[in-house]
Amino acid sequence: MEEIYAKFVSQKISKTRWRPVPSGSLQPAETFATGSWDNEENRVLLWSTGDLGNLDSDGGFEGDHQLLCGIRHHGDVMDLQFFDQERIVAASSTGCVTVFLHHPNNQTLSVSQQWTTAHFHTGPGSPSCSTAPCTGVVCNSPEIVTVGEDGRINLFRVDHKEAVRTIGLVTECHSTVWIDIPTSSTL
Repeated sequence: MEEIYAKFVSQKISKTRWRPVPSGSLQPAETFATGSWDNEENRVLLWSTGDLGNLDSDGGFEGDHQLLCGIRHHGDVMDLQFFDQERIVAASSTGCVTVFLHHPNNQTLSVSQQWTTAHFHTGPGSPSCSTAPCTGVVCNSPEIVTVGEDGRINLFRVDHKEAVRTIGLVTECHSTVWIDIPTSSTL
């Protein structure tokens, strides 16, 4: 039976995603990202699994999950996807979509791009522009597609300041998930 490893991180984790391995790589993924929710300060964190197969002299695992870096995230992390090897896209309960850039030379994350009002409510009964949670994100370079509780689907390009296309009020019920599984990840 496969071993299970756990680590207390003192955060309520809402999403975890493995960093994709380069195409043609035979090595398994060793880095993953987490996003938190319902904390005073939510964060997007990048972790390394290291070598979990060996015990150190104290009986602990050599290479126990190691925190590489992290950055503050406004609102709850509703979804999280890797855009490529260096960039992570996070969907927020505030309606914001943020692209974080990983700097491996000094193990930091920075904001590379941000759409602060990607999802919002308008019309009778709501303030002139109240935020609506962004509930899902899917990436296919160079594009990012988001869905939110405002009933909109947005198409962004990472190098554009505004949405390239918006399909408004797709349905009367909220879009909550959008999953894209690359054919290379299925057996």
